[in-house]
Amino acid sequence: MEGNGDERSDGGLNRDPAATVRPRILKPVAVNPYLVTGRGVRHEREVPKMHEQIAVFINKQKFELSNAKQIGRALKEVAHIPLDDTLFLERPHEDEVIANDTVVTLKDGDHLHSQPPANYGAPVELEGLPGNLKKCRVVPQPGEWTFVIFDYAIGHGYRPDQVQLLVKLPPLFPVAAPDMFWVKPSVVTAMGAEPRGTGIETVLAEAWQRFSWHLPPGAWKPGVSDLRDFMRCVRARFDRKD
Repeated sequence: MEGNGDERSDGGLNRDPAATVRPRILKPVAVNPYLVTGRGVRHEREVPKMHEQIAVFINKQKFELSNAKQIGRALKEVAHIPLDDTLFLERPHEDEVIANDTVVTLKDGDHLHSQPPANYGAPVELEGLPGNLKKCRVVPQPGEWTFVIFDYAIGHGYRPDQVQLLVKLPPLFPVAAPDMFWVKPSVVTAMGAEPRGTGIETVLAEAWQRFSWHLPPGAWKPGVSDLRDFMRCVRARFDRKD
């Protein structure tokens, strides 16, 4: 929501901010690298650097850009991604959400991916969870926190594929959203690698594997969203199989 769940204005300039950072064709300009002074002394002139073309991957498809500085909206348009989807820049520990009006400086070889917005429905109580999440236990914690532990089937793509999954509900839930989730025992991908954005953390005096998966900004709707919606985002993280 991997998920670590993750929209801004153009500063009142009344124009599309993507116009200033759209990919553009750059023409080379011949510049004399030397400057001759009045005394005939040649000094090396500082030659302006041209923008270097970079290649990035969006949803595993390669795109060549003439400018490393891009805006979220323009990246979605070039990759034909709906503007309502959430765009992520993949990072070693926690992916970065790139909002439509966020300006980001990319590097050659960067990877990005998109995720559809969560489909939130009517409010449900804890006991209203679907059948595959019925088997759970509630563990009250100090400070009015509540831990919910599920017997959870991850499915194909991880070993083991059956775990305990822990979600921490904050004191103001469901007005406040949960964040991240934990599994026990730790899992690895089908290739034997640790999943991206994970680490070991002690919870309830035991070692749990934390998934730093956050909801996209604005995805949680206070008074409407509930635990079932958050569990959809948990499922979306496991469906990535990385």
